[in-house]
Amino acid sequence: MLDQNKDGLTTMGIAEKSDISKTTTLKYLASLKAEGKIHYIEVGPAKLWRLNLSEETSKPHPISRTEGIGSLLRKFKESVGLEGSAVVDSEGLTICADLPWDVNPEKMGSLISRLIQIGERSAKMAGMDPLKEIIIEGEKGRVLARSEGNTLLVAFSKPDTPLGALKLETEEFSENINELVAKKL
Repeated sequence: MLDQNKDGLTTMGIAEKSDISKTTTLKYLASLKAEGKIHYIEVGPAKLWRLNLSEETSKPHPISRTEGIGSLLRKFKESVGLEGSAVVDSEGLTICADLPWDVNPEKMGSLISRLIQIGERSAKMAGMDPLKEIIIEGEKGRVLARSEGNTLLVAFSKPDTPLGALKLETEEFSENINELVAKKL
């Protein structure tokens, strides 16, 4: 599909032309990107996927903002042993995510953003603003969302992950990611 569309295709464009689901398309794209066969550029909130041409793969290319954030998310995930993590902007758009396969990054970003907005209003009413983080705890794990500047760092952990370590690592990585987002690589 990408070979026939040299200018590139969005994820949804690939899914529609291939007649497969978006989830399946994302799995294939992630695999091909990991193999170095494809890459993407950000066009607004969308990713435009393209084939890596043989001469392009031999040239070093500057790291994109999303690649930098993705690298930090992988380090974050490994440092605490997370199930997944994501960076969401203040409007609920997912900037970058490393989530379990069954978690939709767009829906998760929107829901977490709304929770933070409600939490901020509650914190303000209680005289505790600004809100720093929200922790949702369930039988099968925790979701911690930390607000840092204009971004949210979301961490999905197992129930036995030490909360203290999770909070410390989230605070540190949240600051690093916010700096990277602010640089607009």
